[in-house]
Amino acid sequence: MPRLNTSLIAASMLAAPLFALSTPTVAAAAPVQVPTGSVAAKKDFCRITASSATVRAKPRTNAEALGTAYRGNTCTAHGWAEGDATWVKVTMKRTGVTGYVHSSLVAWGKEGLARTGP
Repeated sequence: MPRLNTSLIAASMLAAPLFALSTPTVAAAAPVQVPTGSVAAKKDFCRITASSATVRAKPRTNAEALGTAYRGNTCTAHGWAEGDATWVKVTMKRTGVTGYVHSSLVAWGKEGLARTGP
């Protein structure tokens, strides 16, 4: 049976912990805050709930009006505008217009819609 060099084995057993201590450590990177609007959101069905809603080019009341949607018009919701829970980015199904609608005028997502017909 071959003889093992015990001094070589002992030296390698001591060197491993010393090597681990001598390697530089890298600090964990700080978490990155990403605005909600820039994250790809799941597209959800939505419906205009107010008698009418202005679809706007930007998420603010003084932005250019792209069109008017009426109660019952359906749309695709793309998520909150720029991380703000006041405006929803939508694409209207009938016209294909994409813009922003105030969140109080639209229901979107499964929790916001209820079946109204048979």
